[in-house]
Amino acid sequence: MRYVPGCQYDLFISYAIADDCDGWVGQFEKALGKELNQLLGRQFSPKDSIFFDKRDIEVAQSFPETLTHASRDSAILIPVLSPGYLTSPWCHRERTDFFSKLPYGAEPAGCLAPIQIRPIDESGLDKHYRDAQRLSFLSDDGQTPIATGSPAWTSRLREFAGQIRNALQRLRQKSRPVFLGKAPETDRAQNLRTWLRMEVERGYFRIIPEYLQSLDDPEVLRVGLGEAALAIHFLGEADDATMGAIETSIVACSGPTILYQPFGTKLTTDEQMWLADFERDLKITSGLYQRLTGKNDQELLSVIDEQLTRFKPASGNDLSDAEMGLICEEQDIAGVRQLKHDIAARHSAKVEYPEFLESRLTAMDRLRKWTEYLRGAEAHLFYYGAAERDRLDIIWQKAQQSRPDAQREWFLAPPDIDRKREQYPDALLNIDQVVQFLSKAKGTQP
Repeated sequence: MRYVPGCQYDLFISYAIADDCDGWVGQFEKALGKELNQLLGRQFSPKDSIFFDKRDIEVAQSFPETLTHASRDSAILIPVLSPGYLTSPWCHRERTDFFSKLPYGAEPAGCLAPIQIRPIDESGLDKHYRDAQRLSFLSDDGQTPIATGSPAWTSRLREFAGQIRNALQRLRQKSRPVFLGKAPETDRAQNLRTWLRMEVERGYFRIIPEYLQSLDDPEVLRVGLGEAALAIHFLGEADDATMGAIETSIVACSGPTILYQPFGTKLTTDEQMWLADFERDLKITSGLYQRLTGKNDQELLSVIDEQLTRFKPASGNDLSDAEMGLICEEQDIAGVRQLKHDIAARHSAKVEYPEFLESRLTAMDRLRKWTEYLRGAEAHLFYYGAAERDRLDIIWQKAQQSRPDAQREWFLAPPDIDRKREQYPDALLNIDQVVQFLSKAKGTQP
C-alpha cells in the first residue's frame, strides 16, 4: 500500500551499483522499510512502498523503461551520494526523470532526501541537492560508510526514518482528496458510504469532508469541492442540502462529479423534479458529469478507479511558470523525453513535454490537454521527427491562438533531415542551438 495518494511508490532509492557491492544499500533499504512501517503503521508497506531495483525489476522487464516509470511515479527520491553516484549516467537519468513529475502540490525540496556514504566533490551537485537537507552515513574515518547494524548506523537510520515519515505525511496532506457526499438516512446507504470510504482510502486517496456537519456551511462546502479531484454524491431519498451540494459541485469541483443511485433505490418526487431541471440546464462538458443508475456497488467502484486514474493530478503536466514546453506527437515522445534530459543537463530552466500523450485519452480530452499545455509555457519548441508535418502545423496554429506572446521555433530530428531543412531553413538542429534559443527566450544565460 502506498502512503502518498496518486504515486506508485513512496520512495525511490537511487544508487550506484558499486556502492552495494557488499550489500550496504540493500540492508539500508530493508531496515528503512521496517522502521517506516513502525512509524506509519499498516498504511506503509515496505514491499509495495519502496522501489529498489534489485528486488523490483523482474526478468524480461525493460530495465531503463522500468526505472523511468518508477522514478517518475515515486513521491520521494533517496539518492545515495558517492563519487560513483555523481558520475553514473543511470543515476543522472533517474534523478532527471524523478524531477519531471512530482506529487500534486509538492516542491522539489520536499521530495528529495539524500544520504551520503562517501566523500564527494560538492561542485558536482546541482542546486536541488545543495539545498536539500542531507544526512551523513560516513564513519569516523570520513571515507567509508558506517557499518550496517552498528549502534551508530542504527541511530542514524532511525533519525533518517523520522525525517522521511514527516516528509511523507506532508505530501499525503497535500494530495488532492475525493469528496464523498452525504448518504440518505438508511442503514444500507450509510453502510455503502462507509464501505466506499474504506475502498477509496485503500486506493491511497483521502476522503473529505472529515465531518458531515461541515456540509451545512456553504463556504466550507465550496472550498472542499474546489480542492477535490473527484466528487461523489448519492441519489435516492436525497435531501435538499444534498441536491444543493450537487449543484455546487458542478461549479466548484475541478474534477468530475458522479451522481450515484444505488441499485434497487427509487427517486423521490422532489428528486425527480429537481434532476430533470438540473440536467436540462447543465452547461458543462459531459466528461465532468456522470450519473450512474442501476449499477451495483462494485461497478461504482470501477468507475471511481477509472476516473481517479484519468484525472489524477500530475505535476509533470502542470506548466505553470514553465520556461519552455516541448511539442510533439506520439511517434516522437521518446525523442522529446531525451531532449528534455539533454536540456536539463545544460540549463536550469523548467522545461516540460506533453506527458499526456503517453495515456489513452479521448479526442476531446486530448484537445483540453493541449489547450492547457500550450497556455502554460513561455516558449514552444516543436519537435519535427517521425510525425506528420500537417498535424504539427495544426498544433502550431493552436499555439499561436492559445499563447500569442510565446516564442516558437522548430527542432528537426531524423528521418529526412535534409528535406526538412529545405522546409525550415532556420530550424534548430542540436542541443547547443536549443540552449541558445531558451536563454534568449528567457533573457538568461545557460
